[in-house]
Amino acid sequence: VQRRCPLVRGRVSAAAAAGPAQSGILVDREVVSLFLHFTVNPKPRVEFIDRPRCCLRGKECSINRFQQVESRWGYSGTSDRIRFSVNKRIFVVGFGLYGSIHGPTDYQVNIQIIHT
Repeated sequence: VQRRCPLVRGRVSAAAAAGPAQSGILVDREVVSLFLHFTVNPKPRVEFIDRPRCCLRGKECSINRFQQVESRWGYSGTSDRIRFSVNKRIFVVGFGLYGSIHGPTDYQVNIQIIHT
């Protein structure tokens, strides 16, 4: 199984070390592999796709559900949704999930993009 890892351009920065390396998403072996891939030559064999993604062209637009977050909000057990319509072809290139303010927590989520 190949994993899709975001490609980091240039040197591995402190931000990359503080982010993906400490996120808990990757196992230690994958973190080492990622750092070696971006810091040594020749490149070692990796288990993730190391080809650059195709370049998306056009206008980039970032959509935020909330303009600002001032306090905690509860979860009622129902689905949260964002619905929008467009009159041109778009590419959704990312999304964010926000978690507990009480530290690390496991969540089960179902992300769907529905074309109607």
